[in-house]
Amino acid sequence: MKLGKIALRNLKRNKKRSILSLGATMIATYAIVFMFSFIGGLNVDMQNVAKNYNSGEILLRNVEYDDVSFSLSRSVSNYNEIINLLKKEFPLYEFSPRLKFPSTVFDNNNSDRSYISIGIGVNFQLEKVYLNIEDKIVEGTLPQNSREVLMGIGLANELGLGVGDKFTPITMTKGGASTGITFKVSGLARYEDAGFTNKTFLAPLDELPNMLKMEGSVTDILIKNVGDENLEESITEINSVLQKNGYTEIIANSWKDIGIGYSWMQMASFAYTIIGTVFFLLASTVIANTMLMVVFERRKEIGTITALGMTEVEVIRLFFTEALMLGLIGAALGVILGVITIIPLSFIGLDLSSATGDIDIGSSFFIYPKIKITTLISIFLYSVFIASFVSFFPSKGAAKVDPIVALRSE
Repeated sequence: MKLGKIALRNLKRNKKRSILSLGATMIATYAIVFMFSFIGGLNVDMQNVAKNYNSGEILLRNVEYDDVSFSLSRSVSNYNEIINLLKKEFPLYEFSPRLKFPSTVFDNNNSDRSYISIGIGVNFQLEKVYLNIEDKIVEGTLPQNSREVLMGIGLANELGLGVGDKFTPITMTKGGASTGITFKVSGLARYEDAGFTNKTFLAPLDELPNMLKMEGSVTDILIKNVGDENLEESITEINSVLQKNGYTEIIANSWKDIGIGYSWMQMASFAYTIIGTVFFLLASTVIANTMLMVVFERRKEIGTITALGMTEVEVIRLFFTEALMLGLIGAALGVILGVITIIPLSFIGLDLSSATGDIDIGSSFFIYPKIKITTLISIFLYSVFIASFVSFFPSKGAAKVDPIVALRSE
């Protein structure tokens, strides 16, 4: 008996039922593909934010630096010499010296109101390569002198400042004395990192160390273009070079070991994976319930074909074949629809700015979904498996029912 032909004929005979099953499998598969592509893109984005804004792939700091208190007294001295030394040893690496300092800005109209911000001294020429800083500007220009800053547009909105306005952040010098520095806003920028956009202003690094009594010093030197496969080896080599040249107070650390960024990213990735898994199981339930409903609704049909002489094994094989066909077509359509959706989004991105607002979630405002071929294949096979496997048990039970009882069932 050619069960394949019979199964195909049954699918064609009841088109509404077949379309329902196909639709459930397709939508569930599409949802799974989209969710896991979003998680994949989020993971990549969080790594990029960490490496570009927070720590680089490798971060050089004073061994006694305290990230919580912004220990300006525990800085990287003679940073230009260190960068020049490492450039000779590692010419392909990109370097970004930065001087971070906490600051408080008081409201011009209400002295009782103050805003916490973070000033960062940077070498704008290096940042043109390291951070593509010019692409982040939404209004104005890069600073042209030591008293101009590029301010995150979120912070500017909070302070009520625009291009050309002046403000005076209160901060601390290396020795712990309070000081105020008046800056002019030369430009506004929007970064991938919400923290940079909403809390920071960037000042030229040339004169800033002198203003903070930190001549020739920075708090961080970020390094990237290393590659994860060479990360640990590169860290060992950099520390060796530093030790040999007398920079015993400076140490290179992996971006994974700095602060809570990597741990937060791992936690966030785990949380999103759990959400994705729950979504995965829910989608599987939709497929399973649809297939179970189809089998139970056909008890009369099962009674008819068993009365005509079809054996229990043949009934099970018939329903399995039908479910397999539906699963293959539905899963394929779901994967294809997912790919069609993901490809343009991988270039356009998903704008999360309205959803996240001012909250720093460790990722950018735009997430670019990514999906691997192996993941698509796994999702396709899983959907087919669920669609076909769940038909086995109800069809097996229905095939054992007496044909007369089955024919009498509603």
